[in-house]
Amino acid sequence: MILDRFKLDGKVALVTGAGSGLGQAMAVALAEAGADVAVLGRRAEALAGTGAVGETESALGPLDILVNAAGVMNGDDTLALKEEDWRSVIDINLTGTFLTCQAAGEGMVARGRGSIINIATFLGDRAKRAAGRALYNASKAGVAAMTLALSVEWGGKGVRVNAISPGAHRTPMTAGALSNPEAEKWLSEKTVLGRVGEPEDIQGACVFLASDASSYITGANIFEDGGGWL
Repeated sequence: MILDRFKLDGKVALVTGAGSGLGQAMAVALAEAGADVAVLGRRAEALAGTGAVGETESALGPLDILVNAAGVMNGDDTLALKEEDWRSVIDINLTGTFLTCQAAGEGMVARGRGSIINIATFLGDRAKRAAGRALYNASKAGVAAMTLALSVEWGGKGVRVNAISPGAHRTPMTAGALSNPEAEKWLSEKTVLGRVGEPEDIQGACVFLASDASSYITGANIFEDGGGWL
């Protein structure tokens, strides 16, 4: 039965950035699909992903699924950015994702199986005229490029690496902007589906990429953005 291929019974997953927003929604979805899920929630711990992989495997067993959802946003004008701001965002969004992929990938490659899902952004490709996003876009574009490179490097060893590029969702990160009805109206009008995303909207794509239902998919970047800013 096709629905059986979406089940994650017996699988072990780690989700970073799972304290709120999209990371939390994906962690819940993986658990509902049957996986045993470990979470890394505080943004300050984004670079502790290597240790989290070891702790997860000690407690739950070999890791089958990794979701890298930890990330921060900085929308300052480029001319106002400080070097320390640049390094902080790159460290969390890109370096943290790399280190966690590396730590999880070692065991996955050795076992010949695994699914890694990295969270990029629709801003890296579709929202070409969004101002004040040079730093954030650069960090997430790096995630997308790294995802493709890892899919090539590890694909023949049984490990699939894909990305999801979300659009604007109703999360703590966007709460300030969406508290303004005009801002929400503007964002909604930018999407083909005519609305801002909810955290639950990303759950299906996450479970699909984590499961055997996507067993012949790697190196993909799914734009989960309501057709945003096409």
